[in-house]
Amino acid sequence: MEIMNALKSFYHKGVFMAKSNIAIGVDPGNVWKHSILSGYQYQLEKQEHAEEKYKRAFERATMTTQYIKGDRITGGNKKDLYDRINELQPLKDEVSVAVLETTKTWMELNEYINSVESIKLRLLLRLLYLNGMDYKEARNKMRLDRGEKIEALHNRALRMVRCEHVK
Repeated sequence: MEIMNALKSFYHKGVFMAKSNIAIGVDPGNVWKHSILSGYQYQLEKQEHAEEKYKRAFERATMTTQYIKGDRITGGNKKDLYDRINELQPLKDEVSVAVLETTKTWMELNEYINSVESIKLRLLLRLLYLNGMDYKEARNKMRLDRGEKIEALHNRALRMVRCEHVK
């Protein structure tokens, strides 16, 4: 539920519509559903940012092993290697929280996508929202006929998504 509240606040700020390259073809009635489904890509970016931040801090902390010995008794407020590594714990916790949120968002979005009856439309939604593909990549992956417009399929799929937050 907290994920939906966060998504609502991001929707109202225009975050999803600005970040998504497939929002242009979405019918106005499906914009809210598109925003909810786009939340997974946003959450993935957030997780990757936390992981990168941890990785950089870890590299800085372990790089100091060349000139800082283990627990040295020097007095004062100088940091030794173990102090630097202990400073990584909050970043590690941040990564864990981001992974958990991403997993919860994926499970929630998967429920929404599974509410669509057509296998073809479910596949399209998974390619666009869970795999982060654009229309061209999704069309190639699905091997659609030349007469089928992917934008129309996308809008039809969004109309079939059942969310308790959207009528």
